Amino acid sequence: MRPDASLIDAIAVTEPRKASLYFDIKRNTLDDGPGIRSVVFFKGCPLSCTWCQNPESINTGYELSYDAEKCISCHDCADACPEQAIDLSSPDKIIRDKCTQCFKCVDVCPSGALERCGNDIDMDQLVEKVLEDEAFFEASGGGVTVSGGEALMQMDSVGELFSRLKQHNVHTLIQTAGLFHYKVFENLVLPYTDTIYFDLKLMDSDAHKQYCGVPNHSIHENFRKVQALARDSVIEVLPRVPLVPFITDTDENLSAIADFMLENGVKNMQILPYNPIWLDKLPRFGSVQRLDFGEGTGKFMPDVELDRCTEIFESRGIHVHCHR
Repeated sequence: MRPDASLIDAIAVTEPRKASLYFDIKRNTLDDGPGIRSVVFFKGCPLSCTWCQNPESINTGYELSYDAEKCISCHDCADACPEQAIDLSSPDKIIRDKCTQCFKCVDVCPSGALERCGNDIDMDQLVEKVLEDEAFFEASGGGVTVSGGEALMQMDSVGELFSRLKQHNVHTLIQTAGLFHYKVFENLVLPYTDTIYFDLKLMDSDAHKQYCGVPNHSIHENFRKVQALARDSVIEVLPRVPLVPFITDTDENLSAIADFMLENGVKNMQILPYNPIWLDKLPRFGSVQRLDFGEGTGKFMPDVELDRCTEIFESRGIHVHCHR
């Protein structure tokens, strides 16, 4: 389940896990920081953005994914389920409130339609896995990025991973939505972090709570703190704004973010064009579409809109990077 935001401090200082919970590790990526990188996607997020690109990352526990397009209706899964939580004659196929996540159905599925989302990995295995590309990191100026979900919900794991990577002189980068316990971050993670990609979505706190599930006061305070470190050259920070039509991409919101950037001495930032790939993921977890702004919901953002958004920042002297 998604933790209440009021529990974020408690989550951050709980006893270290024996293993880290992740849902994907991608190698040879070029869009998640400088150079060639490996990206570890940790599971769990204190936000619940209605347009989340990785809806499988929000839940802090394991989940069962069902891809109807891969299903061959062999019924092996239904026969294997001890809880009778699979009914292929029903529209949803998976009776989620019956499922105990034993994943016996996954073990027998011949087509890969059923998958377990969320896996434990101990730190020795994780370090070994990401260092398989150490030569590529060195040659390209790349490294390891942690993302999610919100990787800083597992700060003990991120801190240990980064500290061990630093023994190999590997560049480390965090992609964060900004809601984390700063003191714990300062002690466990900051000493081993080179770069932070810090996402800012909505300046109005009520709107942020409406669309992201939590207010944004703590997020903005954390941004001020890490940006102060960036001004002192302690760490590199790149603010990023995901552009969601009619929600985050409005002139009012982007102008407010631009003013916030100027207040904090930001000269470079990145905008992330709306991407509809999240829509295909939702049915796999029994979820329904959480956002609908018309025919544009399923389309990529046109260049004319990206130009408009870029100009709001550029007109204020803030240089904007944009992956089109």
